[in-house]
Amino acid sequence: MVYHDKSIGHMILGEAAINLAFEEQEITLVSLIRQLGEMAENERSDERVAQIADARNWLKGFIKASTRDRAELNWLVETGQAPVYLKDYR
Repeated sequence: MVYHDKSIGHMILGEAAINLAFEEQEITLVSLIRQLGEMAENERSDERVAQIADARNWLKGFIKASTRDRAELNWLVETGQAPVYLKDYR
């Protein structure tokens, strides 16, 4: 992700993490992406929606990289399947 303004991007990610913490949910890559999606759905400002989308896309890059390197998921590559909990976030 190329943050146009890194401090804005960091604040958006922090806001998503705080929302999850207040809801007593686990803070993971997937939950952050999901939370950012919910934030975007409820946002009225087009500029902020674009910033949230940038943050989601940046986080999605980590899912792709971590999925390739996780040994326990190698069987998925052989079968051509994607992990259920990740396929909706690509």
